[in-house]
Amino acid sequence: MRGTITSISVAGMLRLLCSYGKTGVLNVDSGSIKGYAEINEGDITDVSIEKSIGRAGDKKEALIQLLLAIEDGSFYFEERRVKSKKSLGFCVEDLIIESAREIYTSYIKEISVKDILFPENEVLKMARLPRGKSVTLNMTYEEWNLMAGFNGDNNIFSVYDNSGIERARAEVILYGLVSAGLLRRMRFKIPELSRIAKENLGNIGSAIVDTEFAKQKIDRTKMGMRTFLNLLNALEESFGEILGKTKAREIIEKIWSATK
Repeated sequence: MRGTITSISVAGMLRLLCSYGKTGVLNVDSGSIKGYAEINEGDITDVSIEKSIGRAGDKKEALIQLLLAIEDGSFYFEERRVKSKKSLGFCVEDLIIESAREIYTSYIKEISVKDILFPENEVLKMARLPRGKSVTLNMTYEEWNLMAGFNGDNNIFSVYDNSGIERARAEVILYGLVSAGLLRRMRFKIPELSRIAKENLGNIGSAIVDTEFAKQKIDRTKMGMRTFLNLLNALEESFGEILGKTKAREIIEKIWSATK
C-alpha cells in the first residue's frame, strides 16, 4: 500500500492500520523525516527514525516525529511479519493529538494543516468507537471543548467562531481530532440551493431561496443540519404555492440528493 502524504496524513494512515489490526511496517519518507513504525495485529511494536532526537531509544518521541510528516513525501506499508510482537503500549489516538500540539508549539510557522482539513462548511460529529475498542486520551480543555462543539449540526466555521480559540490553534486541534478518528464528517454538504431552484423555477426560484434566507436570518456559512431542514420545509411550502405540492416535493428531493 503506497500513498503520498498530501493525499492522506501519516497520522491518519497509522490510525487506520492500527484500527484494522494490520501487521507489517509503515515506512515514511518526507525528506526531513525518514523512518518506520512496526505494527503487530494493530499494536505498535517498534519505531525508528534516521534523525536522532531526544533521549536515545525514545520510541514515543520517534513516533511523534514520524507523525509530524504532513506536508511532502510518501509512505509505504508492507504487510509482513515483524521482528517484535510485544506492544509498546501506545494509544495511537493519544499520540496523534500530542503530535498536533507539537505542530502548534514548535512548527506552526513551518507546517500548515489547512490543505488537509475539510472545507469549513462541512458538518462533523463525534465518532463512535467500535465494539471492544478502548482509548486512553490526555486532552486539554481546548481540545475537549472544540470536539464537543461538533454535534452533527454545527459546521466547522461555526465551531471555530464559537470556540474562542485562536484560529491557527483551532485548525491544528481539528487536524489532530480528525486524524485520530475522534471526529468524522456527516454525509451532508450544503448544496447550491439558488442554482437548483433557478433550474426548476427560473429567476423566481432563486428569489424565493434568497427571501427564505433573509426571513429566517440564516448565515449561509454557518448553516447546520437542523437549520437546513427547517429551510427545506419552508422552501417546499413556498414552491408548493406556485407549482403545487407534487412538483415542489420533486425540487426538494433534488436539493436533498445534492447533499449526499
